Amino acid sequence: MKKITLIIASLLMLFSLRINAQNERILLFECFTNTSCGPCAQQNPALDALINANADRVAAIKYHMNWPGANDPMYLHNTADNNARKSVYNVNSVPHTVVDGIRYANLPGNLNQNMVNNWLTIESPFDMRLSYEVDEVANTITVHVMGRASQAVQGNVKLYVGVIEREIHYNTPPGSNGERDFYSVMKKLLPSASGTSIGDIEADSYFAYTFSWELANVYNNDQLDAIAWLQNTNTKEVYQACKSSENIVPFYANEAMLSDISNVKSTNCSGEAEPKVLLTNNGSNALTSAELEVVVNGTTIKNFEWSGNLFVFESTTVDLGLISFPVEDENIMEVRIKSVNGGTDEAASNDIASVEFEGSPEIVGKVLKLSIRTDANPQETTWKITNLLTGEVVLQGGPYDEVNHMYTETLDITGDGCYDFTIYDAGGDGLDGGVYGLKAGSTTIFSGNIFGDSESNEFSYEVTANVEEDFRHNTTIYPNPTDGMLNIICEGEQNVTIYNMVGQRVFEGVCERALQIDMKHFGSGIYAIKVGNETQRVVVK
Repeated sequence: MKKITLIIASLLMLFSLRINAQNERILLFECFTNTSCGPCAQQNPALDALINANADRVAAIKYHMNWPGANDPMYLHNTADNNARKSVYNVNSVPHTVVDGIRYANLPGNLNQNMVNNWLTIESPFDMRLSYEVDEVANTITVHVMGRASQAVQGNVKLYVGVIEREIHYNTPPGSNGERDFYSVMKKLLPSASGTSIGDIEADSYFAYTFSWELANVYNNDQLDAIAWLQNTNTKEVYQACKSSENIVPFYANEAMLSDISNVKSTNCSGEAEPKVLLTNNGSNALTSAELEVVVNGTTIKNFEWSGNLFVFESTTVDLGLISFPVEDENIMEVRIKSVNGGTDEAASNDIASVEFEGSPEIVGKVLKLSIRTDANPQETTWKITNLLTGEVVLQGGPYDEVNHMYTETLDITGDGCYDFTIYDAGGDGLDGGVYGLKAGSTTIFSGNIFGDSESNEFSYEVTANVEEDFRHNTTIYPNPTDGMLNIICEGEQNVTIYNMVGQRVFEGVCERALQIDMKHFGSGIYAIKVGNETQRVVVK
């Protein structure tokens, strides 16, 4: 036990000394090649030897192109990401190598050790660290990358993360140039070839990200690796690259990150949610407690105490329970870290996760239609509509029979209220290749397709009533139709709301025995006018 303690103390001492030192530059070699390119076969061996001779200070990634041979398998495995990096540098021939975006862009055969030595003397404004793990059961790779700036950097800076296969060996050449051995082959850019925007960077600013990818077209999982780099997308300059390390030392001892708020509907009329948030430990100390705060539209709704035991880079989904809040037309929910391990989080830049959602539009007297275009497994798709006040399932449908078929149903909602629509997929991949949508008249309220096991949204509905049946003896609305002025005669004090035919509220007021409204302000058309109070109402077109 004492020996372990001394080792950790030594690591921390070395780390604390290093953060004040200059940031050693790691060069990024981006190489473009093809399995049917004769000059590539001639120049790649010397390029690989140069990279290997500087393995500690060079991060390499190779993009395979579709010319001169169109059937390069390593190009076909990921055409989108290969083409994206080709477009960044306007590459139109192979072999071609780019170093740090701006330092070199030409034939790899012209590179030499003296050039590399000179570039390595250029101090970087960033210190970066990266680690990854491969989950054989889930067939995924997860990459953790963090960085800190020693000086301010202005411009559109992006973080790029590349999953590579260190070595790929073919028994017979896959192309016409005779090459059978390939190195540092790009498999995937995370989260995509567009990278992650960092923006303007201040001195001492810090970032940490975690990305996962479900493996595809990998020859040997044992050869997987990851690199990362920071690049100015305007000038193309790469400020720093980073290779993976098995013994990564985090920048901070107590540092947690929040991300991926889930279980929050994109439209809401109930004023309730049961959010979940992903909590990740990015610190060297085990994360055993965290105080979280849920904020909706700037108002603290709930404080939550979490306890557990997360080692570095481990994550857990925290269920924050039921919360209630006033719903606005546009809403933002935030989950914030207030403390970790009983003290202050040492890096506050990733202490807030947020999600936006809309208040459900109030649908008045509109015909509701549900359309579902099934995917390849229609028998996995079902849905239901629930009255959130009573908990009653008022409508439900599915499973379906026909593949890639459009089903359309008119929904008969007979009562006013806030409703939940939930669609389910027993296969867990949503409507992959299909789509669903709920319409009020010609307006789509919400739609979707990729949602995992299920997806829920809320909508508010009011049934158009008959004026003669409800307030026949004490409410009068005239003239109808009108060319301008509308008169409302009511008993006592009644609320008046006017909606257009797409469900938008255009007027809200109070009738105290009589009210006159100039309808010219709203334009020609058909409107729904609701007059009433908490116990009775009339809606008339």
